[in-house]
Amino acid sequence: KAVVSTQSTGDSQADETYTLTTVKSLEGAVEQLISFFGMQPCERTERTTEGKSSHILLLAGQYKDGVECLIKTKIVYDGAVNMKVSARSADPSLNELLVSSI
Repeated sequence: KAVVSTQSTGDSQADETYTLTTVKSLEGAVEQLISFFGMQPCERTERTTEGKSSHILLLAGQYKDGVECLIKTKIVYDGAVNMKVSARSADPSLNELLVSSI
């Protein structure tokens, strides 16, 4: 179980917004994001609720040199998957890399 507090990761954050044209559901977006980032879901956010049009996915993990990182993704499905990805860690360049890698 991945538990990382925002205090332990530092205050640096990067954000980016995307539209995923090849993903056709919230469930599909959640599965692909977990696989893509290779991080652990937090607070059971890997589970989506049937009939909902939005979801928040929280991920935590460690990257180069053991830097702890949190990712928060706000996902909305309205015929297409739109999402805002926020990465937070002590390393601003890692945050930028994570949010721009999609």
